[in-house]
Amino acid sequence: MQQNATNSEKELSERQELTIPHLVSAKSVSETAHLLGLNRSTIYRWMDDPVFRAEYDRQRDAVANFARAGMRTLLLKALTVQAERFDSDDPKERVRVAREVFDYDTKTAQYRENQHLLNRLHRLLDIEEETQDEGTFNDQIDRYLAS
Repeated sequence: MQQNATNSEKELSERQELTIPHLVSAKSVSETAHLLGLNRSTIYRWMDDPVFRAEYDRQRDAVANFARAGMRTLLLKALTVQAERFDSDDPKERVRVAREVFDYDTKTAQYRENQHLLNRLHRLLDIEEETQDEGTFNDQIDRYLAS
């Protein structure tokens, strides 16, 4: 690894490259340090390095995306099972599945509404940064919330 290189030219050491997958999959930095015979402070120091951190973030995001794809597959299977329960000969079973679907929809609707409100707040903060006049900002908030 070059000492005087810029971040774009700097490369990770072989030890750093081997550490990242363990760090992504481990429960903690301590676990990674123990498994690889490193000191925790070394890993924390590496995490402050922008090149190391960028590669760690990239690998962590790749693992998270893979997990989400797997969860979507399982969700499709779960929906198939729920749909089969709707065809049950037992009316109580059909009512139970209907209630479960309704409850799920209610919970996700609340999440979507919260996400919508959060997005609106972010946009309002963007408006505040663009607007210096407090009266104008308050007027814009009032108009935005009324929409």
